[in-house]
Amino acid sequence: MKIVHKMILGAISLSAVLGTSAMAADLSGWAISGYQAASEAGLVSYSVVSNNLKDSITREEFCELAMNLYKKLTNETVPVPAGSPFTDTDSVAVAQAYNYGIVQGTDDNTFTPDRLVTREEMAKMLVSTLTASEVVFNIADGADTSYVNSFSDGDEVSSWAMSSVNTALNYGLITGVTETTLEPLEATSREQAIVSVNRSYSQFSASPYSVAEIPQIILPEDGADITTESFEVKWSGTENAVSYHVIIKDSSAEAVLLKDVDTNSITVTSSALSKGDYSITVGAVLQDGSEVYSLPIDFSYSYGKAAERSAVKAEYSSSDPVMQSILDTAASYLGTPYVWGGTSPDGFDCSGFVQYVYSQNGYSLTRTTYTQWDNDGTFVSKSELQPGDLVYFGSGGSPTHVGIYVGDGMMIHSPSTGDVVKYSTIESGYYSNNYMGAKRIVN
Repeated sequence: MKIVHKMILGAISLSAVLGTSAMAADLSGWAISGYQAASEAGLVSYSVVSNNLKDSITREEFCELAMNLYKKLTNETVPVPAGSPFTDTDSVAVAQAYNYGIVQGTDDNTFTPDRLVTREEMAKMLVSTLTASEVVFNIADGADTSYVNSFSDGDEVSSWAMSSVNTALNYGLITGVTETTLEPLEATSREQAIVSVNRSYSQFSASPYSVAEIPQIILPEDGADITTESFEVKWSGTENAVSYHVIIKDSSAEAVLLKDVDTNSITVTSSALSKGDYSITVGAVLQDGSEVYSLPIDFSYSYGKAAERSAVKAEYSSSDPVMQSILDTAASYLGTPYVWGGTSPDGFDCSGFVQYVYSQNGYSLTRTTYTQWDNDGTFVSKSELQPGDLVYFGSGGSPTHVGIYVGDGMMIHSPSTGDVVKYSTIESGYYSNNYMGAKRIVN
């Protein structure tokens, strides 16, 4: 097996790295260069970037990265499949990756899209993507363990993955977690996956490294301390962009604001944020469907206290005046701390918050999440969600968390100890993966 040495072109400038203060909570310093290069090359996707980049990547998310890599390596327009080969996902990227032999199902009918990708599985899918792309490279013999054996835990690599792991190590697509450990059975983080996909593109692209103009965030400035109730997020335009994704994450790297716009700015108000530290990322959706993302910038939001925001109208609206009153009431408690067992403005737990908001509007709910699920309102499907509906989450037979749906794929809720009442998306991350159902209290 031939060792290939190739200089990977760095698409990131030193000033871009140094110009970023603390950097987002979910982007490690070692990953900055690879993340920006992958972003400029159109290798990343919204479902990945809008989630915590340090958290583990799912099979479905990795398929999106793999297909982005395939498209960039081949310059092909990949057809949209007529349907999904699996019963548990309708992802176009999954169907495409399956059709090109990049991934397989977990059985004849299912893909298990939310299962996490291990490091050896990532190596397998990267090598399968390169094979499907028909690039010229040497695949290691499955019996060859030369590169794997340089790690103390190399014997943990599964036999089915040995060839791919050795190949990926040879070409520098993956590296050890440390100088002596590979951790092949550990889950792959999103930032690790992005960097490895970028390395694959840099190594095997037949044409010069393709770089698109990424949005540059102009306002707020990196490291700004915002003390006004509302502020503008503004960015430079990207040629051939048809729309933009705006992603604001809190200090725990959870998305608290997700907006799709066709302009170069949005206004953010106190109804969306509580006091704390945040990061902003802006992505441009190009005419060919690819996406390019800015580096995140950090800022602090210090406006007011919960009492000073008591009259704030909700950012989200309903044509029903009763529902609008519920949304306004809920928004007035943004920033209120989570307190286990809390049922008052001094502090709420999740069901206590929901119960209190509805009680202020003349509706009586039972006390706990599971009793609300069992006894209050009527069930509605996710496709029928309306502002004011209660949305429930959990991984067992009974829900363990509840929030109030506000529209645009968002809810307002009191999340957990150490957090505060805030808006969160239900379309990605934990709440998407653990969504159980919804109930309508006011018919």
